[in-house]
Amino acid sequence: MASRLAPLKALLPELENTLQSFASSPSKFRIVRTVNPTLTAPKTLYILDSSFNPPSIAHLALATSALTHPAPSDIAPYRLLLLFSTHNADKTPDSANFAHRVALMTLFAEDLSHSLKTSEKAEISSTEATNISIDIGLTKEPYYNDKSVAISNTTPPPYPSDVTHIHLAGYDTFIRFCNPKYYPNHHPPLSALAPFFESGHKMRVTQRPYDENDASSKEFGTIEEQDMYLKRLRDGEREQGGFASRWGERIDMVEGAEGVGVSSTRVRTAASRKHWDTVESLCTEGVAGWVREMEVYNEHGKD
Repeated sequence: MASRLAPLKALLPELENTLQSFASSPSKFRIVRTVNPTLTAPKTLYILDSSFNPPSIAHLALATSALTHPAPSDIAPYRLLLLFSTHNADKTPDSANFAHRVALMTLFAEDLSHSLKTSEKAEISSTEATNISIDIGLTKEPYYNDKSVAISNTTPPPYPSDVTHIHLAGYDTFIRFCNPKYYPNHHPPLSALAPFFESGHKMRVTQRPYDENDASSKEFGTIEEQDMYLKRLRDGEREQGGFASRWGERIDMVEGAEGVGVSSTRVRTAASRKHWDTVESLCTEGVAGWVREMEVYNEHGKD
C-alpha cells in the first residue's frame, strides 16, 4: 500500500496549485485527473457527486450499479465523472483539505476501475468495462441542474455535445434535489429543474434500504414509500410547485445494493478513534489506506 500511496502523496502540492488556480479562474468546471483514460467518446456520462468525505462503499455501490447494470435506455459507450463541488449547498469542508479530497477521489476511482475490470456480475461486456474512463472534476456550482449547465458550457468542451448526463444519487439526495427550499429565486421553485430535464438529462436514484431499527432509515420510509414518492411526481402531484410530471419519466429508481446507506460520518468517526478494521470494511482499499496513512480525520467532523 505504501508504494501505491507514495506517488499521490508527492502530487499533493500540485493538486493544491490546481485547486487554487481553479478557484481564482472564471471557469465553473474543470477535469483535474482521469483514471483509465481512453479516446472513446461517451454517449452516456454518469455523474457521481463527490462532496462526500471520504468515499465509502455506499458510493462504490452507486457507481458500480450504474456501470455494470445500466438502464436499457442508457446508451454505450459509458463514462463516469466524479464531480466535487467547491461550493456545496449543504456542507462545508472539514478536517481533510481539498487536495486530500481529490487524492481520495483518485484512489476511489482506481479501486472502482479495478473492480469493474474483474467483475463477474456485470451486464456489460468485459471490453466495455475495460474501456470505461473515470474523470475527476471540480465545479463551483452546488446544485445538480447548474452542474450540468457548467459542464455543457465549458470551453473547449470536455465531452460530446450530445452526451446524456445521468446523475447518480441516493434516495436522500433525490429528496433534496426535489426540495423547493433550494430554489428560492425561481417561481415556482421547482421550475429551476427545467433546463436539466428539458436538455434530456436524467437521474438514477438508488433506494435506501429500510431498517426499522435505524432512525435515519425511518426518516426516508420503506421501499414502497420511496416508490410511491416517484409515482406521485409522475402523476403530477408537484406540478404546481414547478415539477412537470413528464420529468418523472427521466428518473430511474433502482434497488439499493449492499453498502448503500453507509455514511461518511461513520467512516470519519471510526478513523478518529483509530478503528482501522471498521474503516477498511466501510471503504475501498486505497481510500482506507490513505485515511490511515495520512491521518486526515484526527478530529471528527460533520458529514
